[in-house]
Amino acid sequence: MADTTDTTSTANGAELVKAWKATFAAKDDDLMTKFWSTYDSEATSIWTMVYDEADSNENLNDTVEIVTNLMAQSGMSSMTDECFAVVHTLENLEIEGLWFFNGPDPEKLFSANEETSWFSWAQLGPDATDLVKEAVAKMMVPVDGKINGKVVKNTTVF
Repeated sequence: MADTTDTTSTANGAELVKAWKATFAAKDDDLMTKFWSTYDSEATSIWTMVYDEADSNENLNDTVEIVTNLMAQSGMSSMTDECFAVVHTLENLEIEGLWFFNGPDPEKLFSANEETSWFSWAQLGPDATDLVKEAVAKMMVPVDGKINGKVVKNTTVF
């Protein structure tokens, strides 16, 4: 039987991404509960990203500039309603991010921004299991300003 899964973004997914951005910007105390009430595995997806060349990073300013450059690519303007991202630069000069996409995958982002090829991407879920919820919370609201014991030195939100 042929796979009939829709791999495109939807108006519903765009509304969910937009609603989540507004919720995140409001810095609500119950942020994670609100995220999971927004998440719909049929219309949206959650992905992590890790910078592949972290071993080459030499200082914090240049590492932060990698994230700034990623977000400043001209194609990102077309992604405003397609995704939300929180990207952290860690004390050991690693870059890790969490992305919430309209649709099942980040293909639109990859097409809009070739800088994404410098990162490894992995989907969380699609089911909102306890492990997925824990992984999302860790990236969305780092405890004591740390991720996996590493201090977050900079955070960029898209």
